[in-house]
Amino acid sequence: MFGLGFSEIIFVLIVFILLFGPDEVPTIAKKAGQLFRQVTDVKDSINDSVNNEINDIKKIVKKD
Repeated sequence: MFGLGFSEIIFVLIVFILLFGPDEVPTIAKKAGQLFRQVTDVKDSINDSVNNEINDIKKIVKKD
């Protein structure tokens, strides 16, 4: 995962908990998950739009 080993991931998690406190970590993780889901949805939407346009262009080119 991003070239990080197990011990490095544990270190990052410990620092994260120390910075934000154990009460805030679940809230931050939930918001990060929601943001990731929104970004993924936007990416998928753009990908679908581009693929639809490409397919429309291919249909037009095949007619000619």
